[in-house]
Amino acid sequence: MLKIHVLKILLVFAVTLSSGFRAELSSQNGRTLQSKLNQLKIVGNKKFSREVIQSWFNFQKGKLISEEEVYRRSSQVLERFKERGYYFAKFDSMVLSYNKDSTHVGVIIHVDEGELLKVNKLMIEGVDKNDKDLFPDLETQAGNVFINEILQEDIKQIIKSFEERGHPYCRVNIAELRMSSLNSDGESGLDITLNILPGPKVIISEIEIHGNDQTKDNVILRELGVKRDMLYNQRKIDKIMPRLKKLGYFKWINPPELLMQKDGTGKLIIELEEGNNNRIDGVIGYNPSTTNSKGFVTGLLDLSFGNLLGTGRQLDAHWERRTQKTEALRFRYLEPWVAGWPLHAGFSFEQLIQDTSYIQRSLGLEFRVLVNEYLWVFSRVSKRDISPDSLATVLFGIPPSSSINFAVGLSYNTLDDLINPRKGVKYLTSFELGKKNIELATSQNGRSVDSESFEQKRISIDFESYFSIFKWQVFAMGVHGRQITSDEDIIQITDQYRFGGTRTLRGYREEQFRGSRIAWANIEYRYLLGRHSRFFVFLDTGYFFREELLNNGLKKIAFDDAKIGYGVGLRIDTKLGFFGIDYGLGKGDSLSNAKVHVSLINDF
Repeated sequence: MLKIHVLKILLVFAVTLSSGFRAELSSQNGRTLQSKLNQLKIVGNKKFSREVIQSWFNFQKGKLISEEEVYRRSSQVLERFKERGYYFAKFDSMVLSYNKDSTHVGVIIHVDEGELLKVNKLMIEGVDKNDKDLFPDLETQAGNVFINEILQEDIKQIIKSFEERGHPYCRVNIAELRMSSLNSDGESGLDITLNILPGPKVIISEIEIHGNDQTKDNVILRELGVKRDMLYNQRKIDKIMPRLKKLGYFKWINPPELLMQKDGTGKLIIELEEGNNNRIDGVIGYNPSTTNSKGFVTGLLDLSFGNLLGTGRQLDAHWERRTQKTEALRFRYLEPWVAGWPLHAGFSFEQLIQDTSYIQRSLGLEFRVLVNEYLWVFSRVSKRDISPDSLATVLFGIPPSSSINFAVGLSYNTLDDLINPRKGVKYLTSFELGKKNIELATSQNGRSVDSESFEQKRISIDFESYFSIFKWQVFAMGVHGRQITSDEDIIQITDQYRFGGTRTLRGYREEQFRGSRIAWANIEYRYLLGRHSRFFVFLDTGYFFREELLNNGLKKIAFDDAKIGYGVGLRIDTKLGFFGIDYGLGKGDSLSNAKVHVSLINDF
């Protein structure tokens, strides 16, 4: 980032406005005692009400004040006048009336607000001011009230406009500030002259990257949004760091530095340090015994290669034991920048063995398009097959089925850190349309001889938000929802969503609840112990709805319920990896029935 030096505005005519008031204060025998305020009276005001000026002083009746405090507050009030264009405002006099023992005081201040200072002329030197392509819309215009802060912002906008058009060394000087006659009535105005020095137009002829020992240069270069032989553009340069941070490959990234070369072109230098891009994530959970079942251990293992061989390719494998008889397996591969375009393509395979009642297998193709450093648009095509056990077909009415599904969605992410965010939002939503075929009868060789088709629609929403409340403290909130609709009389168990446990509703067993419509929310108050460490308390809520057929399909009954979970958790960055533990209680649980979830994420 280039430092731009801007000449600060020197309004000499406004410096001495409060000198009379300063002298009056110094003549009050240097009182430093504090007295209770009886009243603060404002006299002589015309443009602003007494109540407004009194609120600027922010004195409270009956509170202790001193003369030094009155003077300090008066200087702040004069700044309030200047912020509104009254640069000639002053306090003509001040009277402090004490009682006999000086325990109480009354303050009377005589105000002269002066004239409202307006802009008479704004003149620009150094470039053609009629070239509308080079100038943004400036708020400092003839006839407008002069506000110093607005002029400073206008100067920044001029510099920014030139920086985005290839002039990284642009400077703007205030060449002149002069009082002049604003109109025939003798009102005064301010003539402002700005001198613009655009500096040379720079072409980026070379880009150097330092610190990437594993990641290949071309992998980083394609993510920058900046190319060689491109005209310098500060807006694109500012986006380099957010783009690279979203990759998750690097520990830190320095702001890009521009170095001018002898031939007048620029060299862009980017310094960074690589992190560990591969990850093993393990979770162990224990579900205590109940009157009807023994306690058992659940587990999860995620293996992720986020930057395979330094090429940006992603390879993920997932295994999970959700209950005693439920096991899930998932494999996913993603190829980035297909044919040099910001298009990512991948395929996936999933298998779910659910309570030994059915097996679900899915094959999918996924396409993702990078819109900008925060936004992705994606689509997915998948084929899902359900193979029930013969007993499940009889007991739960689960028929063999297959479906073809097409989904579209978008992902938006502004988190400042992927592991321990302090601020930002993360949003993911998708809509899926599917065609489901159910086998009603099969021949002796196993082929379907009768089937029925149904349309299915799925929608999912995930939203997370993080706010930094105080230093080292973060408020985190997440809201999630899923819904499936179908032409079928009811949504089959195989199509319903399941939730509960470590990543959804803590304090309950993994995937304890199911429904055709589910929602859950997670609220955490975090105390940060380090860059990637935190202690937190959490409150989770969940809701589910589903319909089931009873009495051999003669009666339809709806089930819905809301649940709540709460507890504490810890995440610590250790030499062995990122260690986590959650202690959660569900509604009505005693301390001995709490669900304990332990995880360990190791980067390598």
